[in-house]
Amino acid sequence: MMNEQQGIAAVPHGDRIELLDGLRGFALLGILLANIDVFSGWVFLDQAQALALAGESAVRWTELFTKAVIDGKFYTLFSLMFGVGFTLQLDRLNKRGAAGAVIFRRRMLVMLMIGLLHMSLIWEGDILTLYAALGLLLPLFMPMNDRKLLMWAVGLILLPLVLAPAFDVMNIRLGKPFFMASGAVTQWISGNPTAHDLQLLQSTSWRDFFAIQLSGLPFRLGYLLITWRIPKVLGIMLLGMVVGRRLIAGTLLDDRKLLLRTFWLGLVIGVPFSVTYALTEGAAQDHWSSILGTVPLALAYAAGFVLLWPKARGLLRHLVPVGRMALTNYLMHSLVGLLLMGPFLGWAGRMQPWQFYALALGIYGFQLVFSRVWLASHAQGPMEKLWRYGTYRNLH
Repeated sequence: MMNEQQGIAAVPHGDRIELLDGLRGFALLGILLANIDVFSGWVFLDQAQALALAGESAVRWTELFTKAVIDGKFYTLFSLMFGVGFTLQLDRLNKRGAAGAVIFRRRMLVMLMIGLLHMSLIWEGDILTLYAALGLLLPLFMPMNDRKLLMWAVGLILLPLVLAPAFDVMNIRLGKPFFMASGAVTQWISGNPTAHDLQLLQSTSWRDFFAIQLSGLPFRLGYLLITWRIPKVLGIMLLGMVVGRRLIAGTLLDDRKLLLRTFWLGLVIGVPFSVTYALTEGAAQDHWSSILGTVPLALAYAAGFVLLWPKARGLLRHLVPVGRMALTNYLMHSLVGLLLMGPFLGWAGRMQPWQFYALALGIYGFQLVFSRVWLASHAQGPMEKLWRYGTYRNLH
């Protein structure tokens, strides 16, 4: 049996599943498109401001595109990939004789620290903290068979359909205390009632800027609660564990029938509900149409990518370096968003949809080149290297 240090050696590039890195890179593009309207301040404009800036047609089509095609689908895809990655990593470590669960938990704790710093200092929309916290729970589900995992996954994903209406009837808003804390922090510092007021985002005052940053943690916790993001993401991660097991067994990528069924069924279920979500005025991610449409459509995206890979591998392989450096590139998105705010460029709330979508594509284009160039001379991205160092330091 290998000793511990042999078991935790860096995974050679040849051992990586290139397709998964490409799919992760694709998901990262979608996450950037989902976040750019926040970074640009677009979502903080009221109806009159949006119409004055971009016109009725642009406002209508932007909302339809965002809700029907983007909103929720790519964090779902990323959560699925997280569950897949956990299963593959644990299997690889255990086969090498390493304490896989122990190493993975250390990995999640380091990620949790990175996420908390990111949320508190750079962008309150951080997803790393949630992934790390839920990731610590995943080893508990390893003894379950695939059927039980699927039952848990479906139950957690659909849980808001039952609990959200019940909580509304009881007039319980799970995130209210956190939102109140967020407002209190901001009001205490800058005298404004909310950290999300467009005036704060456009302000050139560093005092207002730090008010937004300090409100990040309580606001994000409140948002995750009221949108029922926690059970949904955990359920999707468990679904990813099932996918990971099939990859290990070699019974997924060659199962064209299953992939086609997932693709078409995902479209048939996901598209109508997602369009309903987009056309329902005032609907948020806890709306029944979003809950029923988001995951099937995201699975259709994933299955479609896998089916397309053999025929378009030469093109899709350009996404692989971005996916290998997903942590670095995700954090880079936030830094760009930070620069759009008042104390820096002051562009918040002043960009039309075509402008911020073009900016997003420009950012991603840069990352395609940067990731490729960086990995030509480095084994990992800079943040991935830091993450690895924090995980394996003093581990013998």
